[in-house]
Amino acid sequence: MKTINEYISVVTSDYESYLGEIDHAYTIDGVQTQIRLHYIKLDGNGRPMIKALANMLYTYIIDYCLSVRNRIEPLTPRQATILTKQARELFRHPAVTDKSPDKTGEAGELLLYFLMEAILEAPQMVAKMELKTNHKDEVKGSDGIHARYNKDTDLVDFYFGESKLYTKSSAAISDAIDSVEQFHEIEMYQHEFTMVTKHFKYADDETKAAISSLIVHGEAGAGVCVNHACLIGYDFKEFKDLTGNNPKELMNDFMGKFHKDGARLTKLLQKRFDKFDKKYLKFEVFFIPFPSVSEFRNALNKALD
Repeated sequence: MKTINEYISVVTSDYESYLGEIDHAYTIDGVQTQIRLHYIKLDGNGRPMIKALANMLYTYIIDYCLSVRNRIEPLTPRQATILTKQARELFRHPAVTDKSPDKTGEAGELLLYFLMEAILEAPQMVAKMELKTNHKDEVKGSDGIHARYNKDTDLVDFYFGESKLYTKSSAAISDAIDSVEQFHEIEMYQHEFTMVTKHFKYADDETKAAISSLIVHGEAGAGVCVNHACLIGYDFKEFKDLTGNNPKELMNDFMGKFHKDGARLTKLLQKRFDKFDKKYLKFEVFFIPFPSVSEFRNALNKALD
């Protein structure tokens, strides 16, 4: 099981080129939660690199959408072209206009995949996109299944993803936790664990057998810790009011405003967790402010064109 962490596809330098994280002391009481304040870096003209981030995420669509067991590595240029086309066709990819922005969750789901691999160092266990019978369908269950071996606890941490990119952060937080509650109320995790044993992404049968042995009749066994990784993306109006004479000054102004907003976000999350009864679960919560979440969704769709 210790080799499972080696399956990470995301390159650290890609994260460092487009995203950053603010150090803080915000904490949650009652539920073990790691709050992560991430942000999109500014370009040389002081603008958030929305399109560049979307274009970079596009380069991971083969890794995100298609199982390694179904392809030969390393890929030839021709094979890469064929698989890229196959991966693109799995996205719903609606027609995008100023009056009709993309309202699917796929941009957020791809970004959450990227964060779980880059930050949590937890590789994707199931390529759920390729299991869709119709590209217009939504992926059922969680927004991603990832896992890693935790050397500190000697357990395998399973992460079930929830991605919410909303205009309002309060709505995104509420819906994310609502989804986690429903996930456990209907015991969707049993289906997700079964997917891991049936549709393990990689070709290593030994690792697949080791992971399968951790799951007991659809439930987490003694060697498994269940976690939820939630991406909360929201419109941050402060982007319009940033001041500075150069990108560095603008970034410093943004960092101060976002750090302050972290207190508000933490209070909203705490209020929702006060009503949460499954306090044995563990959470990783990624907060990312956008000038416009619709702009980010549309940017990914243009990258897919």
